[in-house]
Amino acid sequence: MLKRKIALFKLLGFTVSLDVSWGIILFLVIWSLSKGFFPSYFPGLSLQTYWLMGVSGAIGLFISIIIHEFSHALIARKYDIKIKGITLFIFGGVAEMKDEPHTPKSEFLMAIAGPIASFTLSIIFSGLAQVAETLKFSVPIVAILGYLSMINLLVAIFNMIPAFPTDGGRVLRSFLWWIKGDIHWATQIASRISLLFAVVIIFTGFMHMIGGNAIGGLWWILIGSFLFFAANASYQQLMIKESFKGKAVRHFMNPEPVSVPFDITLQAFVDKYLYRYHYKMFPVSRGGKIAGLITVQMLKLHTHEEWKRLYVGQVMEEQNSSNSIASNTPIDDALNQMNESGFTRLLVVEQHKIVGIITLKDLLEYITLKMELETIP
Repeated sequence: MLKRKIALFKLLGFTVSLDVSWGIILFLVIWSLSKGFFPSYFPGLSLQTYWLMGVSGAIGLFISIIIHEFSHALIARKYDIKIKGITLFIFGGVAEMKDEPHTPKSEFLMAIAGPIASFTLSIIFSGLAQVAETLKFSVPIVAILGYLSMINLLVAIFNMIPAFPTDGGRVLRSFLWWIKGDIHWATQIASRISLLFAVVIIFTGFMHMIGGNAIGGLWWILIGSFLFFAANASYQQLMIKESFKGKAVRHFMNPEPVSVPFDITLQAFVDKYLYRYHYKMFPVSRGGKIAGLITVQMLKLHTHEEWKRLYVGQVMEEQNSSNSIASNTPIDDALNQMNESGFTRLLVVEQHKIVGIITLKDLLEYITLKMELETIP
């Protein structure tokens, strides 16, 4: 969900990025404000004014969401919860955590910080709107301030819905965790409650569509679907983290992977290795040692005629920080690197030497087997 993003700026040590899906919500917000909300509540203004109000309202919402997420990130930093950055996407924003909170208290405080920030912004914008109206400021200014007060209140209320992994869902999990002292159980219960909420929201959306409110119903369905899949994903993510707890790359690497000789042609590589093993990435060996890697994408950069005369060693990629990983790296970090780099196979480095390869397929097979065995009474 958050892989296709663009870094915008860095503030207080956190990188704020924009997911490409934000373009969708930005257009919808500007359009709905300019063509629907502001003309309905503040009639008689020019078309150009409504569009300017729509853009201003969208910018205000953009800044409000950043403040909301920064409140999460700052509390997380206080309690030593690592945050990779803040990303704005189609359903708002998210402070991307590298690991789970360490205690129920830290989870509660981190989760509640966002809604408190949004509620505070709502009060501030409401006060500014009243002052602007008293001082006879122009209608567009009063309208924008009033909208920002309302939307921040709605953001605060929506985020307090007990549907994990929203803020309210995390508050719920913190209470469950505190009661039983088991984060695994708390996550499972919070996720199940979230799935129930998601189904209710999706059903509400269908009822809106049947009643003639197609756009509103579609939004309900999208939000419900997002919560449904996010709840499942959050529980599975915790299961994966628990399964790999205390495990490092060296525990899962293959010290003798299928490697491709440095001095064969690309055509020989395709015929003897690619079609036989069906991997998308192969380590390249030279003098009995792994020297780099070659991928299907590298092949696609050359024509079939070039395959006959170019050698693997001429097109391979040498070991670097994106395609390799240290043997003592925790598996969680290895999975994060695979997700960010797009590589499902990484070269394993030990004391500045390539000693093997680790693959996403092997890790997933381990998880599948472990979960299957744990279901045996």
